[in-house]
Amino acid sequence: MELRHIRYFVALGEELNFTRAAERLHIAQPPLSQQIRQLEDELGVTLLQRNSRPVRLTEAGVLFLARARALLASFEDAVADTRRVGRGQAGKLALGFVGSAMFAGLPDIVGAYRDACPDVELVLDEMLAAEIAEALRRRRIDVGFARPALLPEAGLAQRVILEEPYVAALPRTHPLAARRSVALAELSDDAFVLYPARPEPSVTGLIVAACSAAGFTPRLAQEVLHLQTAIGLIAAGVGVSLVPEAAARAQTGRGVAYIPLANPTVMAPLTIAWREEDVSPAVQRLLEIAARWRDISAL
Repeated sequence: MELRHIRYFVALGEELNFTRAAERLHIAQPPLSQQIRQLEDELGVTLLQRNSRPVRLTEAGVLFLARARALLASFEDAVADTRRVGRGQAGKLALGFVGSAMFAGLPDIVGAYRDACPDVELVLDEMLAAEIAEALRRRRIDVGFARPALLPEAGLAQRVILEEPYVAALPRTHPLAARRSVALAELSDDAFVLYPARPEPSVTGLIVAACSAAGFTPRLAQEVLHLQTAIGLIAAGVGVSLVPEAAARAQTGRGVAYIPLANPTVMAPLTIAWREEDVSPAVQRLLEIAARWRDISAL
C-alpha cells in the first residue's frame, strides 16, 4: 500500500464519483479505478458499492475513509513541521550565557529570534565561560554567549558581538565613590570581589591582567559565581570589583557607585560561540540575527 492509494481513496470517498475524483486528482478515470481495486485487494475488503448511483461506501469503506483522512492530515502536518525545522523555524535551540550578557545583547537577540522563529523552543542556561565551552563540546547547548572569549579550540567557532568597557564598582562609602573617574592603580589597596579564576577562560583573568598592567596584584575579598552576588557584596562593603558598563547602568540605586576607569580602559568583549560543524538552520538563523544586532549596535 502506498500513500497515493490513500489519497486516491479519500478523493473518491469524498466525491463518491469516479469522474469528479479523477478530475480532482488530475488523472484519468481508468487508472483511478485500477488503484482503488489494488487497494481493496491488498486490504481484502470491499470499500465501495459500485453498482449504485452515486457510488456508496461500504461499512468498511466508511471506517477506512475516516482513518485515511486522519492519516493524510498527520502526514501533511509532519511534512509542514519538517520543512519548518529544516528552515530553522521550528525545533529546539539550547543557549548558554554568562550573566552579564543579560544586560547587553542577549535580550535583544533572543527577542528578535523569537519574533522571527516563534515555533522554536529556546532553552536558556546561565553558566560561566569555561562551562559554555564544555557544554558546546558535549552538545548540551547549541550556542553560547561568553565573556571573556573562549580559548581557541578546534571545532569551536566564535565572534565578538560587543565590546564595552569595564567600570569600577565601589561601595558608596568608598573614598573614591564621588570621583568622575578613577585609575585602576588607585584600587591597589582594596580587596576585590571576583569570579573563580579557574577553569579558564575567566573574567577574573581579564581583571588580574589589567591590574598587573597597572602595577599590582588584586587581593581577593570574596569569590562569587554570579554578578548579582558580587553587587550585593560590594554594596555591603566587602570589596570592590570591575563590571561591564551595561550591567552597571542596570544596577543603580543598590548602594554601589560605578565609576569610569581612566585610561587605559579595560574592555569586556562578549562573544557568540558555536560548533563549526553545526550548520543547522536554527543555529545559522541565530548567528545572522546576532550579526545584525552587532552591526546595528556599533552605529
